[in-house]
Amino acid sequence: MKTISRHVQLLRMGDKGIFGVGSEQTLLDIELWESIVRVVSDIRKSPFENESDLLNRYNFTNASEAIEFVLNSNAIIHVDEFNESNRYSRNHLYYNYMRATPSVVQRKIESSSVTIIGCGGIGTNLAYYLSTSGVGSITLVDDDVVEVSNLTRQVLFSESDIGLDKAEVVKREILKRNSEVKVSVKRMEITSKDSLSELDRTDLYIVSADSPFQLMDWINQYCVDNHQAYVNIGYVNDISVIGPFYIPNKTSCYKCADITPGHDKKGEIDDLCREINKNFKAATFPGVNGVAASYAFNDVIKYLGGFGDILSANKRVGIHSSKCNFEFQNIIKNPRCKVCAVV
Repeated sequence: MKTISRHVQLLRMGDKGIFGVGSEQTLLDIELWESIVRVVSDIRKSPFENESDLLNRYNFTNASEAIEFVLNSNAIIHVDEFNESNRYSRNHLYYNYMRATPSVVQRKIESSSVTIIGCGGIGTNLAYYLSTSGVGSITLVDDDVVEVSNLTRQVLFSESDIGLDKAEVVKREILKRNSEVKVSVKRMEITSKDSLSELDRTDLYIVSADSPFQLMDWINQYCVDNHQAYVNIGYVNDISVIGPFYIPNKTSCYKCADITPGHDKKGEIDDLCREINKNFKAATFPGVNGVAASYAFNDVIKYLGGFGDILSANKRVGIHSSKCNFEFQNIIKNPRCKVCAVV
């Protein structure tokens, strides 16, 4: 049986009416809108099994047009797909809004596994989001300890955690929020591509670490060689950065295009640059980290749940907090890529 989803709203707007389903806000002539209100009200009280059942219910003006609008508006949900007492019920409404079957998406998420490389300002946010959304298994990779300066933006740490291993604290905190998730910790420093072989395969590597400088080159090469999906997430001062989202044999990899400055040239000036850059500290900020984590989470959960479009596939997305605008570096799959074209 089917009914009206809880994320539907009907409102008057001057001499017209609004039919609202999430971001889909449709302004309608008042006569049709009022017919739609009657149909929606009736379906809420009496769920239906098929379209012909609805067509036989009403005889008022515009009834068939109102029914057709409702059925095509992403307003319908199966009655057994939403249970308000279910811990994931609000997520289920979102999956339904995205035209997916909530129970199917949830099963995929609960059977999925991720590896979070870097438990800082982005990694802690994502560990929180993913664990509370029901991801089945999370591996945390970090070799750092909690410092007082982390407390401004690394959301799972408190003053009493200063000096403790970041990954162990994140494990403790996400298990408080969802005891059903399986959490493992890998305390390690990534010093080369070869050190990545110490990590187990999971459905997705989430790369939220920012050092060493060659890290993304190593991860990209390792993941391409081993057919391992990954997504890169970070920030450049006030810019939240998401992507590329690499899916083996489907999307472009990090090296399909020149999207970052080079760092391997030799010479006096380049050596001086390397020395200067060793002193670099990003002007990071809680909002910048939070935006990067939130946008990346949307793509991660779509990938794990098998629905929707992954926005950071084949591109690197920059969200400028100081200007509130988006920048896109398109990364077209390169048939001559020195990394992924030879696999």
